[in-house]
Amino acid sequence: MRDEPTEISCDLVARILKEHWGFAPAEVAYAPVGFGSYHWIASGTDGPRWFVTADRVGPADGESITAAMQTSRELTHRGYDFAVAPLADRGGQLVREVSPGWTLTVGPYLQGWSTPDGDWDDPAEREQIARIIGRLHTAPPPKALQRWDFAIPDRAALLAALSDLDHPWSDGLYAEPTRLRLAGAASYGHSRLQYYDTLVREVEASADPWVVTHGEPHSANVLRTANGEMRLVDWVTVRLAPRERDLKSVLGGPTDVLPAYQSEAGPITPRTAALELFDAWWALAETASYVKLFHHPHPDSEDTKQSWRELTEYLPG
Repeated sequence: MRDEPTEISCDLVARILKEHWGFAPAEVAYAPVGFGSYHWIASGTDGPRWFVTADRVGPADGESITAAMQTSRELTHRGYDFAVAPLADRGGQLVREVSPGWTLTVGPYLQGWSTPDGDWDDPAEREQIARIIGRLHTAPPPKALQRWDFAIPDRAALLAALSDLDHPWSDGLYAEPTRLRLAGAASYGHSRLQYYDTLVREVEASADPWVVTHGEPHSANVLRTANGEMRLVDWVTVRLAPRERDLKSVLGGPTDVLPAYQSEAGPITPRTAALELFDAWWALAETASYVKLFHHPHPDSEDTKQSWRELTEYLPG
């Protein structure tokens, strides 16, 4: 996120690190990276550094984040070294509520780089991540792992917006442009929801086993280290789910990496309907999230500008 949250300051992050993790950072700096969570880099006087993440959460989200962090922690303890798990505080907690509606996690700071977008353009890298995902999909499900469901977050908000197109929206800079764009794509939006529901019924009827999935193994969520290893970050979306949830981000592109995936996962043939389902789910979930944002009062900020750019990619002009 480009805009630092007003609710959480660098001083607050430093105080929480010292009080709960026993770390004494000499410097805390906001890191405007990623989109969705907020991040800081904390540096100690004697060399250690930590990567701090804060998430704005709803009433039920805190439990889900805790379960996801416990899952990633168990995977690393089992030897799945491609997973990056958070550090427990002095009380053994992986997730701390720092203020109403906000949680905080602390991870190790790792030297490396990732891409600014999620595309897997390099064939060798695509093969490498395919093998990693194949190995993940053979992992026994950790005890804390939650089950994915087919619901589209903010679907109700999208439907409410689709039924409120007859008069101008005036709650922010992007309100009326969103209404106009949504009005032009109303039939498309309804048809995509119907198509998604059809795919859900087909995939639900399948007997294929569900596996441990990361959820978003795109290129921007993979850290490349100096020794050539890949480390998967951002495990907040880890769920027991159909394997195609991950494969939609990995298969295709400039090379067919299914053999690389099968070398770890076994002779698996991805289902076309399931791949299409997760493509549709992602586009609908992103669209619904941005429409909900712009259907209500919103600031004019770098993050809302990025949200508008994202929305225009998902809704036809």
